[in-house]
Amino acid sequence: MIKGALFNNSGSMIAKAEMPTGGDKGVDHFIENIISLVGTLQKNSPAAGALGVGIAGLLDRERRILLESPNLPLLNNLPLKEHLTSRLPIPVFIENDANLAALGERWVGDGQDIQNFLLFTLGTGIGGGLILNGKLWTGDIGKAGEFGHVIVEPGGAQCGCGKLGCLEAYSSGSAMVRIAREALADGRTSSLKVIYDRNPNDITPKSIYIEARNGDALCNDIFREAARYLAQAISNVNNLLDIHTFIIGGGVSKASEIFHAGLMQEVQNRVFSLSKDKINIIISRLGNDAGVYGAGYLAMQGICEA
Repeated sequence: MIKGALFNNSGSMIAKAEMPTGGDKGVDHFIENIISLVGTLQKNSPAAGALGVGIAGLLDRERRILLESPNLPLLNNLPLKEHLTSRLPIPVFIENDANLAALGERWVGDGQDIQNFLLFTLGTGIGGGLILNGKLWTGDIGKAGEFGHVIVEPGGAQCGCGKLGCLEAYSSGSAMVRIAREALADGRTSSLKVIYDRNPNDITPKSIYIEARNGDALCNDIFREAARYLAQAISNVNNLLDIHTFIIGGGVSKASEIFHAGLMQEVQNRVFSLSKDKINIIISRLGNDAGVYGAGYLAMQGICEA
């Protein structure tokens, strides 16, 4: 889905809308849907000053071209900014979606008063956005914060990016589903087998969460292992950058009651003793809207800096 919102300068959401991505129908249809969504929002305020766009994937340094999109490969090497500015009478600013989620948290979310933190999204994949000294850090060529591609199991399961052993291959929603299906195929007993015996492809992260809450051993093991790998990656970031606040967003974060306490304990077991009591792992209050808020902030800042 494409989600959009209209904001005032103080960060209050005035209007919100969404529509299907349409990327599977071609680039033109994808662009047309973005334009249509902007038009819907502008009905609430025709004087909207700029558009911020967040998209999953790697962008060029100038944030003009989508170099690689893992979920919509037909958009690879798309000059997205050129397409949009040619159709819209307002400035357009583009950023990676997880980076925008971090900006949204910094603007009006759980990171408002925190100078240094990592925001990571747990969903189909795992994204990350890094705030250092109060500002988004994108690195030398613009790809900083790719938390999902920290290697946690050398030579392990293949990630969607093509590498082996990435965090995303063990702790994302899609990874949990894969692990559940593999366990059932290997004969592991679980309530999932009773429910999805004929259709294991219907297993979802939500169904794993529901059965974990119901006490299913396999589903709880899946969350426990996902938390263990997350803790490994979080402790590495802490040891490297000496940051202590981590904000979790994305759909899988809704299952935090299952894994949050175990995750905290695992991280505290892995960091230096002087960091143990300083670690803070927050479940985002903005949730899946963090990126939308970040897009609004990006647009506002773009106007101010122009």
